[in-house]
Amino acid sequence: MNKFKQLTAADRRVVETLLKRNCTQFEIASELGVNKSTVCREINRRSTPAGYFADTSQLDYEIRHKKVGRRKKLSHSKTQNYVMEKLMIGWSPEQISGRMRLEQRNDSVCTETIYAWIYNDTICQKDKMYQYLRFGKKKRTKHTGRSTKKSKIPNRVSIHQRPKIVEKKKEFGHWEGDSVIYAYKQATNTLNELSTGIVEFTKIESKTSDLTTQAMINKLSRYDSKTLTLDNGLEFAGHEKVSKAIGVSIYFCDPYSSWQRGSNENTNMLLRGYLPKKASIKDLTQEDLDDIAWELNNRPRKRLGYLTPIEHYRLNVLNLKEMEVRVAIRSRI
Repeated sequence: MNKFKQLTAADRRVVETLLKRNCTQFEIASELGVNKSTVCREINRRSTPAGYFADTSQLDYEIRHKKVGRRKKLSHSKTQNYVMEKLMIGWSPEQISGRMRLEQRNDSVCTETIYAWIYNDTICQKDKMYQYLRFGKKKRTKHTGRSTKKSKIPNRVSIHQRPKIVEKKKEFGHWEGDSVIYAYKQATNTLNELSTGIVEFTKIESKTSDLTTQAMINKLSRYDSKTLTLDNGLEFAGHEKVSKAIGVSIYFCDPYSSWQRGSNENTNMLLRGYLPKKASIKDLTQEDLDDIAWELNNRPRKRLGYLTPIEHYRLNVLNLKEMEVRVAIRSRI
């Protein structure tokens, strides 16, 4: 029995005839010498409210078959230069492809085409273009989020008490935070806003509660911040000072549940692309970290319709505030 046989026009006429005789799908499959799933899929995909008809089913198959073609190759030099330029400033193939569609470029290519070009093109292999990918590896591999140690925090409020609106990522002002550790016990405090994807980084000479607390106050006070979700690291023991200083509500994930702040884990991986885990940041300045944040905040994001976090912030947050101010002024007149 050929389990993967494509049905022909003659096969479809047999299906129509046997269905009219009230034969089961198993009986039809046995008659055609195919797997039952082939018949089931054919009937479910091409039946109409009036029933299954061989002629219309064959026509539908031929139309669909014509649309199936080989993936477009990334062969035009102008397109290659565009892709190469974006790769070299840290954009992912998905971000490049999405941005090309957003800009309605005639030479747009899909994500897989870009990956195929990077890994299979002779020139790309010679120039080692894969090194510009996020993880810079020769082969595409799946990655999992890093595990983090958890500590008990006094007066912590569970993430389960956090307002449900935070999960929707529609309202500005909801942040996630963490610490990324480097050599010589130095660290970087990472913050990301959920609705826009804006990131903020602060260099910390040592992972202490006082330094981490001040770093979060300095960054979050620049925005209209509403909530902050953290893990259970002891450096966040001063969370009540942060809450009191800027009026933000702070919540903590469950132990060993870094996935509850998945956006921040992804932010940490993005930062690792610039500063690997075992790197020394002794000579790194805060200005250097601000430059990294600026680059990430100007990368297009798929969930934002391939706008950048800064573009989304300006369009959907600043413009809204400006409108609210105008309405308030008019109401006073």
